[in-house]
Amino acid sequence: MLKNILNKDIKQIYTDVSSGIRLPKFITLPMLILAVTVVFVVLLFPYHETVQPFDLPKIGEAAKETIIAPFTFDIKRLPEELERRRQEAMDEVLLVMDYDVTVAREVVKSIEEAKGKVTSYIEESSTDSVKRDIKRELSKDISERAVSTLLKRPKLLDEAIQQASFMLEKGVASVLFVRSPEHLAELRAEYNTDFDQQIHYDKNFVSLLREDSELVVSVAEIPVKEIALEQVVSRLKRDLQMDDEALSTIYEVLFAYVRPNINVNRALTMQRRQEAAKEIRETSGKVIKDTEIVRKHQEVTPEVMQKIRSMHMAMDRTESTLEKKRIRTGNLGRLMLVLIPLFFMAFYLKNYEPELMKSPKRTFAFALILLLQLLIIRLGLAVLPKFFEGVTEFTLIPEYINPVFIGVILSAILFNLRLSMIMALFVSLYYSVVLGFNQFFFIYTFLGSLLLALFTYKIRYRWHFFRAIPPSFIICIINISMWHFIGYQFSLIALFQNYLLAFFGVTGSVFIAMAFTPFFERIFDITTDMTLVELSDMNHPILKRLSIEAAGTYNHSVLVGNLAESAALRIGANALLARVASYYHDIGKIEKSDYFVENCMHGDKNRHNKLTPSMSALVISSHVREGVDLAKKHKLPLIIQDIIRQHHGTSTVSFFYEKALEQDPHKQVQEKDFRYPGPPPQTREAAIIMLADSVEAASRSIASSSPKLLRELVKKIIRDKFLASQLDQCNLTQRDLYGIVEGFMPVLQGIFHTRIEYPAKKKGVLI
Repeated sequence: MLKNILNKDIKQIYTDVSSGIRLPKFITLPMLILAVTVVFVVLLFPYHETVQPFDLPKIGEAAKETIIAPFTFDIKRLPEELERRRQEAMDEVLLVMDYDVTVAREVVKSIEEAKGKVTSYIEESSTDSVKRDIKRELSKDISERAVSTLLKRPKLLDEAIQQASFMLEKGVASVLFVRSPEHLAELRAEYNTDFDQQIHYDKNFVSLLREDSELVVSVAEIPVKEIALEQVVSRLKRDLQMDDEALSTIYEVLFAYVRPNINVNRALTMQRRQEAAKEIRETSGKVIKDTEIVRKHQEVTPEVMQKIRSMHMAMDRTESTLEKKRIRTGNLGRLMLVLIPLFFMAFYLKNYEPELMKSPKRTFAFALILLLQLLIIRLGLAVLPKFFEGVTEFTLIPEYINPVFIGVILSAILFNLRLSMIMALFVSLYYSVVLGFNQFFFIYTFLGSLLLALFTYKIRYRWHFFRAIPPSFIICIINISMWHFIGYQFSLIALFQNYLLAFFGVTGSVFIAMAFTPFFERIFDITTDMTLVELSDMNHPILKRLSIEAAGTYNHSVLVGNLAESAALRIGANALLARVASYYHDIGKIEKSDYFVENCMHGDKNRHNKLTPSMSALVISSHVREGVDLAKKHKLPLIIQDIIRQHHGTSTVSFFYEKALEQDPHKQVQEKDFRYPGPPPQTREAAIIMLADSVEAASRSIASSSPKLLRELVKKIIRDKFLASQLDQCNLTQRDLYGIVEGFMPVLQGIFHTRIEYPAKKKGVLI
């Protein structure tokens, strides 16, 4: 669901919202993301309590001092005790049920109508057609066997009316009351019925509303219909000694026409239970001023502990206004010390990370990583110390185990090294502030983050995550050792204990980052080198299909990949992306592979001979759209889809355009009809692939493998693309273009290297 929301252009969402609310023009999308981030940082910040909790005794221990009540206060129940008592009060309320007096009349009327039909059937004046209709109507509710019995013994209906009235007078419940799953299983086995309508109820009585009165009724007195019918059959068999045919017929009639007339009144039951819960007060008494709460060396019981906690809360409420202001001012100062670097980070991103700011998705992802790291830090500080209660300060320091390196690792993998450094600086500052301006933890977190960022940046295989653990753990060991030396704490046990905690902190950070990486890749369309390496596998379904159905295009794509990778390495672009995207840039040719010259065998007829130039151009250019559709179908990353879309830019299908000009004496051919849909390359990698694609295709047509001719060919293609404005939007400089030429040349020379001319084979001699 989140991906579906983000797949809608975030800029469009912002435009829709801003147009509806009419936000000022200076409120941009990055500003909104910053504002949301600030709000969450404020919410996640650990504010100090107004009253610092004193050292409370524990239940079962002996009190260290006598505690006298300094003023009169209420004894507050603990939240869990209050909730338990209220739940008990709610459980004591009986289930309320309504008796519907109209059901009995309606049931008796239905049976009497059936009796009237039976009487009409028996009368001699009834025709055969009327009798058939009557029998058919009766058979809708009861079986034909029972109908035949009633036609022979109509007085059974009188007994059925009497028994129905008796049943409904006592009451028939709409639900079965069961005490446990075992009780339900016993009833199902006893009555051979599923009892679909059931309710768990462990009391023996219910409150029954009947007309204007309310009675407390035993649960056993209001059975469900199936049990009530069994009781009727047993009573008739015992008292009237009816035969099986009569009993079976009466059972069917009652089962068909009797309806439950006692229903659960859930609304009134819930209302009464809520009222019962409200009657439980939050206090359980008072402690009078100057009375003794606990004496020194006396055992601290739960009741004593409740009084001490209540006194503490009362002291909190009566604290001086000056102290409150002092605490609040301190909280505000600490918060500002965190927010100011956050604003500096936003300024850096806006001015020095233009690629990140161009993509709202990536900006939002970076902000989410930051908030995720802060949330994990807060949870760690709240939960982890509870596992180390009672440990002295320098024996075990639980802050080491907190996974504070997650944000740095994710930033290095998903973005770049610079952003991971910025993240490291902010998280280190935040961690030191929330720990009480602890300069040691600033250094510890920052140095550990730097090592993890350096060793996780641009990793290509997921198991490389583990290579970052040893160096980071070593720097943590050095930091911990230096801190123990500064504090003159040389206990080897304490050292190794804290080393172990630091190891768990580093390892936990790595594992959590590993778990979150695919989430951010998929949801925010961020492609890491790990994903690119996985896509470079030639056994990928698309590449496998390309090699079989369009072998010439497959070989062309591999060569383009070699050219693009070499050029990207020369100018400092993403060589892995250039190579992998090259493999997929022409997958759109799979559907109509025989329309492309590289897939035609020597001597094959040219399929374009039967097409007009404009139609041929349409077929050729459509491979871009079909390639994007195929990439979406196989869920290739968005960056690969963009390169597929851009690798021809808005250039013309020149061969068929020139051919159309030759065939059109009136010169009415429109060049726009022969252009690729574009857009022009937006990145350096897309531009390199465009040039490599053109160079590889053009190099097939030259007869000579002279390096000079190859170089001139490459320069001409680059010059033509430049003059056609295909390189205007990809940030390539003149130096980069020169580097691309130098990058292409070794690969081209390797493709067209001079071969040895082998001597002719002599007759009768095998070479």
